[in-house]
Formats: sequence, structure tokens, C-alpha cells
Amino acid sequence: MIRDKLIKYRGNRSQKEMAKLYNVSQQAWNGWELGLYAPKPSTMKKIENDSGVCMEELFFDVFNKQ
Repeated sequence: MIRDKLIKYRGNRSQKEMAKLYNVSQQAWNGWELGLYAPKPSTMKKIENDSGVCMEELFFDVFNKQ
């Protein structure tokens, strides 16, 4: 599941730039965008605060598992 809102938040910045901003590897950021895994809750909260989009929307799949 591609996380479109997370990709939209990244905008024109590279995955490497975003990874540096959140102190993770570029591979980790890529995995978040692809929906392979999610950041820890404290990082989700930081992304929520920085983006202005609630973490439940950015990581919809994590909060809405069936």
C-alpha cells in the first residue's frame, strides 16, 4: 500500500533529505512510503506535527488493520 499523503508531504525533497530530517536511513523512509513498515510512534508524531496531517491519515493502514 503506497502512502500517498506521506509522499505528498515529501514534495520535491528527496527521500534522502527526508531521512536525514527524521534521523533514519533513506531505505527506512522508502519503506514507509511503500507501506512496508511504519516509523515508531514518536516519529509518526513528529511527522504529524511537521506536516500538519494527522498520523492516522499519513499511516492509514497502520491504524485501520482489518
